[in-house]
Amino acid sequence: MEQYTQKNQNISGFSVDFGNKFLSKVYMWMILALFLTAIASYAILSTPSLQLFFLGNVWLVWLLMIVQLVFVVILSSKIESMSTSTAAVVFIIYSVLVGITITPVLFYYSQSTIFMAFGVSAGMFAAMSAVGYFIKKDLSAMGRFLFMALVGLLIAMIVNMFISIWWPGTAWGISFALSCLAVLIFAGLTAYDTQKIKKIGEAIAHEPSRGQNIAIICALTLYLDFINLFLNMLRIMGRNS
Repeated sequence: MEQYTQKNQNISGFSVDFGNKFLSKVYMWMILALFLTAIASYAILSTPSLQLFFLGNVWLVWLLMIVQLVFVVILSSKIESMSTSTAAVVFIIYSVLVGITITPVLFYYSQSTIFMAFGVSAGMFAAMSAVGYFIKKDLSAMGRFLFMALVGLLIAMIVNMFISIWWPGTAWGISFALSCLAVLIFAGLTAYDTQKIKKIGEAIAHEPSRGQNIAIICALTLYLDFINLFLNMLRIMGRNS
């Protein structure tokens, strides 16, 4: 019995250790993606000719947003069958495209507001990710609730687009409230996704060959949490600045 218990402890310890290394790898991919997104946005914002090109061709920005969606679908559905290099290239291109497509949004805010929103978002993300990592309680129920809340938020945002056409004054207040709600939702999702990714890392401890590709798709999840957290925080701070 003692030998059996010791064996289970060794297996458990190995899984936890692998899970921690896996999570570190996920964060590295996520940070790389955020860095590339920032570089792409900065390149456009600091280059007048690029500003004129992208801001003057709105159709191109919408086209790139559609391409982004295609890349997300490809990564989500084909990640297991992709080579690691292919998955990495798709993820890298996707992060650059995000940098391009969010630039028209950043153009309307001051540099100080952008940096402040990024700093607050980074702090909130780190705090909620730590909660997801250390908390013992299973956050699955919270994750399901937040997903339903996210669907409701998307529907409300679409409705608000039509309201802004007929009652622009009312739409401003609704938009602000939706941004506040979005910050809460994505902060919660950060904690939930971190816990889920930690469990995934522990679950694949004995299949290390799968780790790299799964780390990329998990990094995409946290990356999207952060980007949405940042954009909504930017809208809140932009209105208050």
